[in-house]
Amino acid sequence: MRNLLLILAYDGTAYKGWQRLPGSGRTVQEAVETALARVLGEDVNIIGAGRTDAGVHAEGQAANVHTGSTRPPEDILADLNEALPRDIACRSLKEVPERFHARYWAIAKTYRYRLHAHPIPDPFSQRYSLHVPESLDLPAMEASAAELVGRRDFSAFANHRGLKKGGERDLRTVRIQRNGQFVDILFTADGFLYNQARIMAGALIEAGLGRLGPKDIRGLLETKDRSAAPGAAPAQGLCLVRVEFRTETPEEE
Repeated sequence: MRNLLLILAYDGTAYKGWQRLPGSGRTVQEAVETALARVLGEDVNIIGAGRTDAGVHAEGQAANVHTGSTRPPEDILADLNEALPRDIACRSLKEVPERFHARYWAIAKTYRYRLHAHPIPDPFSQRYSLHVPESLDLPAMEASAAELVGRRDFSAFANHRGLKKGGERDLRTVRIQRNGQFVDILFTADGFLYNQARIMAGALIEAGLGRLGPKDIRGLLETKDRSAAPGAAPAQGLCLVRVEFRTETPEEE
């Protein structure tokens, strides 16, 4: 059996998230598996590096699949992109070690939350950003973001569904970037709790609007109280940008 690594991009608008679940409706995993099965001529089970929620997009979702096919990767890639729905694309496909696992070998993920910071809405970006008509104070957002960086207990910034194994994560960087009318918030961490990126984005938007400050962020982290934190920012502004992997087999493997 060969093990293939796929890097996928998708518009998550029409999907109920990444993970295939009984009765969950249309999912990205199911759509990719259906296309791959057609190309490879066999049933497949793809393993994603992360489970993006309904409406969340990806530029660099990673997944691996084991196959008995001997076809060259470049041929599989070309045929797969022909078979996929138009809102999903496979950006690259290559053979990796048999023991490679997209979820267990991931060491960092980067998510971007995009804001359209302008008084007038843009109909061409509304599927991929959150419109914020008020002026945003970027230095205030950066000051509040600095309080989130590090190994912390993010229980206040995650829904309870994601706390089964504890709320501690290592948030390595938070960057705030203005690109014309858009403001991007980029989070890089060793992993994310359920809805964590969207809840942190919601808090930093509040900071940009002058409703929260660094002291408030510190207080939320200390209380670990989800009910005290802002609501999650809408799904359409969030995008999984990149997944980074270790180069050696983890010890637990």
